[in-house]
Amino acid sequence: MKIIYWLDYKKHQSNMLKDIKVVAVQAKVPLSRIDGEAQIRKFIIEATKVPVDMIGLPEDCVCCYDEIRAGYKPLEFLQSIAREFKVYLFGATAVLESDGIHNRGFLINRTGEVIGTHDKIILTPLEQKEVIAGNALEVFNTEFGKMAILVCKDSFHRYAAWFFDKLKKAGVDIVLIPSYSLNVSPRSVELWTDSLKALSKWFDVYIVAPGTVGKNATEFDSFGHSLIICPNRVTLAEGSFDKEEILSATLDVKNLENIRHTYGSIWQPADVPEVNVIIK
Repeated sequence: MKIIYWLDYKKHQSNMLKDIKVVAVQAKVPLSRIDGEAQIRKFIIEATKVPVDMIGLPEDCVCCYDEIRAGYKPLEFLQSIAREFKVYLFGATAVLESDGIHNRGFLINRTGEVIGTHDKIILTPLEQKEVIAGNALEVFNTEFGKMAILVCKDSFHRYAAWFFDKLKKAGVDIVLIPSYSLNVSPRSVELWTDSLKALSKWFDVYIVAPGTVGKNATEFDSFGHSLIICPNRVTLAEGSFDKEEILSATLDVKNLENIRHTYGSIWQPADVPEVNVIIK
């Protein structure tokens, strides 16, 4: 696994730079690009009625895979929306490359430039039939601080803490997690919410995690529970199980830097301890 840096600013920064007003959109999964584009525009118009710096969309935020295979390029639409409304925009969408379909997280700045991407690494059994898995964690500087993207299952699996450890050591302040929110078992909601809240606290990072609700392109419904999490104040906003919602919060420098200098954060091992397992 490699770490890739996207330098939106020339100077290497080590701390969060300034407060950021964020929105996480919780929405139904669009089954066509016409519906998806209209839905995104609707939510962004509503979200920008008050000052906001960054808006997060869920995984598969624009359309289903059929239209991607047919040549539709969702990032072009998303870039135009960010440019029109002058906001940072993140989410995840399928994209077609020469080697096949990738499930790609993206961050677009206010001028419509893609300043960071992440190809989903931990694929579901449904995705493994077609999607090309990513193999890198990507970190990019912004005017607010360092950010990274994890797409859905990248953030809550049994080895997710290893990913977050890599990101923390790279100086990440905010982890963006667009999700599909599939309700595949009785534990799905608990695994999602408990994992992200614990990871935010263990690794001293903000998390912004938009998700989906209702029916989608799979046999499983979506469970919602979009999240905005602070490692100090913990849950800043959490979506319902089944309603479309716009969640908002301010991620402030003070709370992040304060918690990073408490004994709870300082008294942690610098690296994963090497141990032997002895079976008797």
